[in-house]
This record gives sequence, C-alpha cells and structure tokens, in this order.
Amino acid sequence: MREKIAASDFQARGCDIDAEEIFISDGSKCDTGNILDIFGHDNAIAITDPVYPVYLDTNVMAGNTGPGNDAGKYEGIRYLPITADNNFTAEIPSEKVDLIYLCFPNNPTGATATKSHLKAWVDYANANGSIVLFDAAYEAFITDADLPHSIYEIDGAKSCAIEFRSFSKNAGFTGTRCALTVVPKALTGKAADGSDVELWKLWNRRHCTKFNGVSYIVQRGQKRSILKQDRHKSKH
Repeated sequence: MREKIAASDFQARGCDIDAEEIFISDGSKCDTGNILDIFGHDNAIAITDPVYPVYLDTNVMAGNTGPGNDAGKYEGIRYLPITADNNFTAEIPSEKVDLIYLCFPNNPTGATATKSHLKAWVDYANANGSIVLFDAAYEAFITDADLPHSIYEIDGAKSCAIEFRSFSKNAGFTGTRCALTVVPKALTGKAADGSDVELWKLWNRRHCTKFNGVSYIVQRGQKRSILKQDRHKSKH
C-alpha cells in the first residue's frame, strides 16, 4: 500500500518520496497530535488562526503553551491570523519559530496555498531551522491544476516538512480510519546540544512502539480505492 501511495500521490506529482518515508496510521488527527512525542517542550510554536483545534489543544495538553488568558489565547503560541486581508493564507512571522502548523486546504476557511506561498514558507523554515507540520487532509478537494496537493511539490520541503494525509475525505473512510504521515529521511531536528537528530528514526520508533497499526482489511480496501481512482484518471 505504501508503494502505491508513493507512486500515485507523490511521485506522479514530481515529489521524491519513497515508500519507506510513508507511515500508515488511523487518522491525520491522531498523527498531528502524536507528532509532539518526538519534539521537546521548549520550542517556539506558530499556529494559524482559525484552524483545526487539535494543533493547539494537543500542545496545551503537552504543557507547551503556558497559561491561557481571558480571551482564550496562550502566551506560548505565536498566532498567525488567517483573514480576508491576507487572502486567508498565513503571513510568515518576522521572528524565528521552531514548529509551524499549516493546514491547506484550510479547515475551516477552505483557502488553499499557492506554490509561491508555500515556497516562501519552505525558504523561511530552511533558513531558520524550523519544522513545518503540513496538514493536507483535504488535498483531494483541490481541482485547480496550478495549486499544489503536497508541500513536497516545493523544492527544499524534504529538509523542513512533515506532511499528514487522510483517506476519510476521498474514500469515505471516516469510520474505519486510515491515513498517512510522511517523514522524509533527510529531515533533521536539533537536539539540546545542537546536534542533528534524524526525525524519521524518532517517528519510526514511536510508531512501532505506541501504535498497533491499521487493520489489513482496511488497508486492502484503501488500496483498491487508490487503484480505482487511478483507472478513473487514466480514462480522462
């Protein structure tokens, strides 16, 4: 299944993603929260606002945010407003942040980032040693050929981004739970002593230790769905 996903969803779009860099999971919601297991507690975190609440809530639960104020904001979070004034896409912060949550197509606004906008984020992340946590759960709804489905369509993204995907949108898998997370082997983070740490190894260890996997029958059903979609594309 991972080989089919790598070929159909990434390599077919020019993304150099290998099957071993794909982790099958029981939901992108789970993984966007569980990904914090491989990161420390002293990171500067940027989250778009409004956005899917799991990003903020899991950081609060993990103790990464500090106390909240009367307005419901947390002092440890750098909020990135998404409004009509910025065309519903997040503006790059002027200061350095360590973890950046981006969700495009966005939940709840529906806005989708252009390649030039994602390129600016990738350049910022690589320049600052930041990690982009890119939630592409709604990529199946993109119909404009000029809009990217994956952040890995952007040069340099493999050295700064983790991508989350969900099958519940394009295959009706909401109840049976099947999704994926992509962690490139070239992606590294910084340890407390400044040394490089391979995030693929950390996530692989976490995934194998704390997750029982997606059932075989669900994976078989999803693979059939991918094959059916590929046949439909070939006819058009």
